Amino acid sequence: MTNQQKFIELKELNLNESLVSLAIVKEYKKDRISHYNIEYVEIEEELESKLRNIIVNRVEKAGSFEEYTFDCPEPEEDLVRTIPYESTDFYKIMESLLTLNPEEDKVDSVEDLVKAKSYIILLRNNEGIQVAAFKAIPENWKLKKSKGLIPLLFENNTFKDLETDNIFSISSTVDFLYYKELLFILSKKAFEQGMNFRDGMIAKANSLYKETEELNLFVNMDILKSRVGNNQRYLRKLATIKNLGYYKDQNYLTKFKVINEAKNWGVVFENGQIVITEDTLDDVLTVLQNKRLHSELSEEDFDVESVKKLG
Repeated sequence: MTNQQKFIELKELNLNESLVSLAIVKEYKKDRISHYNIEYVEIEEELESKLRNIIVNRVEKAGSFEEYTFDCPEPEEDLVRTIPYESTDFYKIMESLLTLNPEEDKVDSVEDLVKAKSYIILLRNNEGIQVAAFKAIPENWKLKKSKGLIPLLFENNTFKDLETDNIFSISSTVDFLYYKELLFILSKKAFEQGMNFRDGMIAKANSLYKETEELNLFVNMDILKSRVGNNQRYLRKLATIKNLGYYKDQNYLTKFKVINEAKNWGVVFENGQIVITEDTLDDVLTVLQNKRLHSELSEEDFDVESVKKLG
């Protein structure tokens, strides 16, 4: 099934009679890899309705979709971005979730709530999970215990209607939706934080360093590594370069050299290698992201932040 078909199906779902459940997600690191523990939270019927409406409203507002990329901008109000769930940590979360029984695997202490990193709203029918919605929990969730507020909210191991006492707020938005192994991203920034994409971008940068060293592609690699460091903007550039793969396409690199000389871009090539300097590093990264583009209408060249291929 294509992403288009899944999007259409999601829009056509009748979720008004779906069963609602809420689960919290706790994260722990082992060997710098994230692992997740999931527990269900018992909720009242009135809260079920409100949580269901959060998902229904977000699905209704989604008017179109585009594929997620590391360099894509934040989606606008009616746009969602898609990515296969197995490309993210949500795959691990769903694997764990599917082994649990909502009636048995429940939170039974305030301490479990305090440790939660995020929550998931789940809508089910008789066949299983229809749609899930993920939301990262803000840091002030954890502060409420010290103020004595969580115990007031969490009575008899059950979440009460949040609006009644104004003790704790569940957001009216979510970070992304899950449907049939596809994620529909509503907030790029929140999605990347919740799914630890910074760690993934660092891993891609390290992989790119290794590959380009093996390819003997650059002179002055230390300038690249020093500029990038842990800077998220540059890590995003390297992740895009890694995904596109033009750095290992000899035909692309040959054209880069020819056009660079013809248009006086100033990038130096030496014995088939690209010489990185402080002044030309950004130019090199832009070209390897395929973001130095020529307008056939105005005959002008542009460096762009994001691109969308036609056709």
